[in-house]
Amino acid sequence: MYRSTKPADTAELTELIYGAAFGDCGWQDFLDRLTTTMPDGCSALHYHDLTAPASCVPYVSGFTSDAIDQFNDHFAAINPWIPKSVLVPVGRGLSGEHIVSRSELMKSEFYNDWLKRQTGSETTVGVTIVRSPTRTLLVSTCTSSTDEELNQQAADQYTLLAPHLKRAFDFLRRRDLMMAEQHEGRTLLDTIGVGVIYVGGNLRIRSMNHNAERMAANGSPFRVAVNGRLFMDEPETNAALELLASPVGAPAQPQLRVVRTAEHGAFRITLVRRSASIFTELLDGPTVAVLVEPATSLLGDLRHDHLKDNYGLTPAEIRIACGIAAGLTLKEMSQANGVSYETIRTQLKSIYAKTRVNSQAALVKLLMR
Repeated sequence: MYRSTKPADTAELTELIYGAAFGDCGWQDFLDRLTTTMPDGCSALHYHDLTAPASCVPYVSGFTSDAIDQFNDHFAAINPWIPKSVLVPVGRGLSGEHIVSRSELMKSEFYNDWLKRQTGSETTVGVTIVRSPTRTLLVSTCTSSTDEELNQQAADQYTLLAPHLKRAFDFLRRRDLMMAEQHEGRTLLDTIGVGVIYVGGNLRIRSMNHNAERMAANGSPFRVAVNGRLFMDEPETNAALELLASPVGAPAQPQLRVVRTAEHGAFRITLVRRSASIFTELLDGPTVAVLVEPATSLLGDLRHDHLKDNYGLTPAEIRIACGIAAGLTLKEMSQANGVSYETIRTQLKSIYAKTRVNSQAALVKLLMR
């Protein structure tokens, strides 16, 4: 697969993330392009368990096999960034200097015998995608750059990529869980309750999965015209879809929106223009993937009653707690519930006070007992 040697922008990298999740390309394609965003970039998708000395680095780009072997055999265990990574906010791109000071790093065996000697790098830029109490999944790029401004720009780009990476990994994780329960015959997105629709020019539907068909039958949050065209109920979302499906100009950024409907609640909608060769687009026009997820809680009715009876949460507070359990941001819950961001923050503070927790992580842990 030919890829330009020019630095990849956020839109291209986002398309590659979803392409890897859907099987249209591989994570190697994503990492190969990620390396171009930094001088002398060497990128990796890696997993670390703080209870074990070894790491797992399933995908790399730019590193020699000897460098990776030495990292796995010895240097992963003395990497000064990893123990402190548990203090780094999930989803926020950071350069290595924000985790370990440069003066401290340069004194380490890790820097002198591996980072500098084996890879020719001075620092790294990365983002934590998934974290459990002892395990961390990261995407990072080692670079020769010591330019703090340039490194910060790269870190900001990682922050933009983080939510898309998390969704992709969530899809893959849930698929693996369902396959373990003998659901191999069901598609990934059907399995996790996501409707997916592919549309081409003039918003004409090319295909949709079973979940999307059920949503279409219920008439929300989109409708299918008699001529086979897709229309989103919310005007701004429909306008974004029309822009992505337009053959004129460069593809726009992927769009993520939360919309509300009178009868069916809130939905999280992701619009992604799919990557294609120039010949494919000339023959078939652009293709846009429309992902529709009910923005509902992972909690059942019994848990709702438990929150009301044991903690005195109001219906509005239960909706906020459920939204957090479902992975919604405060901004998304503001959109989904039709109230201001400050109102959501006030309700969250009340939830903390009533449940005697002080963080979203602690609240989710409480909710999932």
